[in-house]
Amino acid sequence: MDNFLTEIKHFREFYNGLGKCYDADYSVTVQQETINGVSCYWFLPQLLLDEDIVISLHGGSYAMGSIHSHKAMLTHFASKLNRKILYIDYALAPELPYPAGVNDFLAVYQFIISHSPKTNMWLLADSAGGGILLSGLHRLQMLGLSEPAGVVMISPWIDLRCINESYDERKELDPILSREELLRFAGYYAGEAGEDADPSTLNFTHFPKALIMTGTREVLYDDAGNFYEKLLQMGADATFAAFESQTHVWPLTNIQSDAAQQMLDMICDFMN
Repeated sequence: MDNFLTEIKHFREFYNGLGKCYDADYSVTVQQETINGVSCYWFLPQLLLDEDIVISLHGGSYAMGSIHSHKAMLTHFASKLNRKILYIDYALAPELPYPAGVNDFLAVYQFIISHSPKTNMWLLADSAGGGILLSGLHRLQMLGLSEPAGVVMISPWIDLRCINESYDERKELDPILSREELLRFAGYYAGEAGEDADPSTLNFTHFPKALIMTGTREVLYDDAGNFYEKLLQMGADATFAAFESQTHVWPLTNIQSDAAQQMLDMICDFMN
């Protein structure tokens, strides 16, 4: 574990550096707030269409990701969507494995809905944030809490077993992720919880309307596609979009690309 903690420090420094790939949209105000003991950040655009709140759950293999990695991207999201975004700085593995990150999400979500009961809530997640989203959504349904108006998942990592066919079929296409690396991070995230931490094992009887997007050059392609098929089978209102030639969470490194702008337009249409 000590060796891994040293290694993870370097991983986190590299991942945080992705937030410097392009400039933030400086018209968006960013404010830190501690909510129910969890550090969060509000992204406030100059123009607000309504009082909707978009809760953002970042990626990073459950072990990386921070305001430094996602700040620039989320300023552009807030500006494009004209909605407030609340970024949750949830607990990371291996120091704080499952369910710590999910608990942080629930603590913030419960606070927000109790103080803004008439506000439309949206969940936005990328990569491992998609797993936090699903585990948290399942828990809030079990608790009988009010549910979000909809969810958006970008390149979600859902199956911690990493057994989907796209790990082999798209291995040579993906320059970012591999089964071996993700299995290691899955083990640190799951900890002693084992299968209970795996979002792919959750059974939903219903689901909010959903927009699921992935790149065609991802080993996680089937995580998105298979979950979309699962939603269709339960009769959920779901949309799936595969972005040709795009790699994992493509807007994180190039928000101005045609594919990133098309994705933002799709999210706008979805929320409007």
